[in-house]
Amino acid sequence: MRAQKSSAISVCRCYRGRVPRRAGFTLLELLVVISIIAVLMSLILPAVMNARKTARRIQCLNHVRNLGIGLVNFSSRSNKSQFPAYGTWGDYRHDSTQQWVNTPNPAQLKSWVVDILPYIDRVDLGDRWQIDRKHDSTFVSNGHSNLSIIRNYSMEVLACPEDQTAVDVSGALSYVVNAGYASISLSLTSSSGWGAARQQADDKLRFDWDRNGRNAVSSKPDQNDISINHRSGVFWPETLNRNSAPKPDPVANRSHSLNSIHDGMGNTLMVTENVNAAGSQHWGDPDPRYVSFVFPVDYLATGQTSQTYYRSSPLDPAHPYGVINGARTGPEGARPFPNSNHSGGVNVVMCDGSARFLSASIDLNVYAQLVTPSGTRFNKVIAAHEPLSDNEF
Repeated sequence: MRAQKSSAISVCRCYRGRVPRRAGFTLLELLVVISIIAVLMSLILPAVMNARKTARRIQCLNHVRNLGIGLVNFSSRSNKSQFPAYGTWGDYRHDSTQQWVNTPNPAQLKSWVVDILPYIDRVDLGDRWQIDRKHDSTFVSNGHSNLSIIRNYSMEVLACPEDQTAVDVSGALSYVVNAGYASISLSLTSSSGWGAARQQADDKLRFDWDRNGRNAVSSKPDQNDISINHRSGVFWPETLNRNSAPKPDPVANRSHSLNSIHDGMGNTLMVTENVNAAGSQHWGDPDPRYVSFVFPVDYLATGQTSQTYYRSSPLDPAHPYGVINGARTGPEGARPFPNSNHSGGVNVVMCDGSARFLSASIDLNVYAQLVTPSGTRFNKVIAAHEPLSDNEF
């Protein structure tokens, strides 16, 4: 009996010894591996995301640099080396009657983007643009209308890759030009407000820079105010009157030239980003809310004297977001200020064509001085601001 039992145990042990072990991970080992992968992912993903953001910021910097080169090339080939007007208004040919038409409010013809098309490698579109018609004209000539050119042809150079409202959207615009100081007393959202009024035009100027009780819209326009205001921005509007009718009155392009930027071209802003630009998705629209940026100045600041506007420009308390990245969330087409989706600032190009990243934490007065092309110029009425050092921005 014992022999039989011992034999059975021996057989059982031999059988169990021949059973192969199953290869694989235990639950604990699997959890350890997953935890290690998760830690590595948490370390790598931020670096990958930052690298992608850096790449998009560099791509945007290349775009703004190309636009700056286009503007400099335009000015070097224009009369008096002038930059283009940020917007052009005037009479136009009516689509159906083919006759010159004058209206109480000048027609919106084109923006600065149209002027530099030949200098940003789009001669083909520039040749087809009908300069005697409105930017949104549907009249077809040579197979195209102005509106169809805007809507049907996307230009990568006009859109920041971080601007989701502009990427791959035909007609959209992410970049704007320097239109100087502005007194925005009218609505920024209404179609009959600040943009439609062409607030930057001489005949709409509300600043009484010299504090003599008169300004450009007075019964006797103050030419001194107009002259001083001209020093606050690089780009200005123009109004054409091609059929010699009494109205609208022609206003020549008063944008600065390469040799009239007294503060130094490398110390004066020319182009910057604005993710809220071109709300109508028409880069050809001259409305200053879409194609320019301004520094909103409180021209009625309490205690402000005519001697301190250039030296210490007061930000309009009604528009405290009129600074770099102060209004990134819009609304679209109603915030003509430098804004981007880049962390910490915006890409800009100076009037000498050099491009750089400008911090949102820049001193307010330094930023205001970068806007003005001739703020250091001596004037008996307005005290000039001090020249900027290269390490101040």
